[in-house]
Amino acid sequence: MGELDADEPMLLKPRFPLIGHLFGMLRWQVGYMQMLSSKIPTHPAFTLRIFSSRIYVICDPSLIQAVYRNTKAFDFGQFVVESSQRAFDIGEAGMKIIRGETAPNYDPSGPYLNGNNGDSYLNEHHKLMLEALSPGTGLSELNKGVLDKVAEHLNVIDGGEKVGLYRWVRDVLTLATADALYGPHDPMNADHSLIDNLWDFEENMTLLMLNLLPTIIAPKAYRGRAAIKEVFRKYYENHYELTGSTLIRAHLACAQKWGFSADDIANFEISTLFLATTNSVPTSFWQLSYILSSPSLLHEIQKEVEGIVKRERKEDGTEEAVMDIALFQSHCPLLVATFHETLRLIDAATSVRAVVEPTTLTSSGSSSTFSLKSPSVIQLPSGITHTSPSIWGPDASSFNPTRFLPSKKRALDKETRRKQNQGYFPFGGGKHLCPGRHFAMMEILAFVAGIVVGFEVTGMDSVPDRAFQKLGTAVRKPVADVEVRIKRRVGWEGVRWRFEGGRERLDFKALGTDSDGE
Repeated sequence: MGELDADEPMLLKPRFPLIGHLFGMLRWQVGYMQMLSSKIPTHPAFTLRIFSSRIYVICDPSLIQAVYRNTKAFDFGQFVVESSQRAFDIGEAGMKIIRGETAPNYDPSGPYLNGNNGDSYLNEHHKLMLEALSPGTGLSELNKGVLDKVAEHLNVIDGGEKVGLYRWVRDVLTLATADALYGPHDPMNADHSLIDNLWDFEENMTLLMLNLLPTIIAPKAYRGRAAIKEVFRKYYENHYELTGSTLIRAHLACAQKWGFSADDIANFEISTLFLATTNSVPTSFWQLSYILSSPSLLHEIQKEVEGIVKRERKEDGTEEAVMDIALFQSHCPLLVATFHETLRLIDAATSVRAVVEPTTLTSSGSSSTFSLKSPSVIQLPSGITHTSPSIWGPDASSFNPTRFLPSKKRALDKETRRKQNQGYFPFGGGKHLCPGRHFAMMEILAFVAGIVVGFEVTGMDSVPDRAFQKLGTAVRKPVADVEVRIKRRVGWEGVRWRFEGGRERLDFKALGTDSDGE
């Protein structure tokens, strides 16, 4: 197998040669890289060898951002291609489109997907997603749609329902998100059993990607994928997208332009729902858990949120509580800080890139420079930098939302502020910074704020234990659901909720989802 060159990241040798790290990743999954890094916390990067393959694990915040910026040498597209067929059951004709082979100027010996800005379905689809989900009309439409549905769910809570909090959050946000995307003919709201189908798929998507006897090793995930494909085949057959969101209409038009079959287009929708819900649901649950289990934090956030809610008596005698989400940044700094601190602790996503040409990895913010060979794989585990004492201080493993307050950030020395900005990347980075981050943040903040200010939740005495985190997941789930009772707060009985402000242009950089990494 041979040793590494002197200018590559240091080699971490496993106890069992060739396959030791493979067993480690299968056993510990997402947590394996954090375990290795904890043994050598001062090292900015290290290398793993599995058979003849190299995996470079980058831990230095400045070098991580350098990887994100260099889209020429470090490619993400081939991982999208490899996962599409196995996870979403795309046919071979569709895979040729995804690989860029049907593009008019396709060059088999040229750059992957005809280059990062070349003519290919994936590049075009990524651009339309950015346009639809960037601040503007499309995002405002989605924000209004999802928050109208969230308000409907809040308005039916009355006398103290007992629910499993995680499952209740899951169902409310899945239905609200699906309604905002697909409109009045949304299949999920028509048949609530599809919620379980989606989350069965999410639970064992990684096993489906093995493409090995899927009906035996992941039967629920396989059936869930098939059920969702069937309802969306009918959705598009009936042209229900005409009453759906701008994003869904643009998504369909792009797929049809490139020649995807009706079956492949229906298969895509489980990926749309997966991306739109599977991180926002557990993030909402954990943010609620941290707030509800701390009476002092709950009280402070209640005071903040009450300042952005107007209560109005209608002509029919009903009272309406109107929350202005455009005021989160200016009036609710602790709520926003709690959102980011929650993500710091429970989001341990690992970004991956393929090294497609030999490259020197360097950054002005790091004293280290490395030579990276090709072909090889880069892993950027956010769990390492999100909990590093050298970045966040001795309480790095503890929940402390005040660290994200604007006043605290301004008081940091320049170097610490740089390391924290670069070392916090729950939405990824570079060209593939999550396009749905603005939508997700406003959905989560509004939902959590509505629960905190308008309702009393009993039964959440402490933050639940986190479950083992599987490969392919970004946010952990709880070990077990928590049964709580939700009822109206004293003084808020009978009010009907409404959210407004989503049509205004929000400052997402100030809210922390558009950090420049500096």
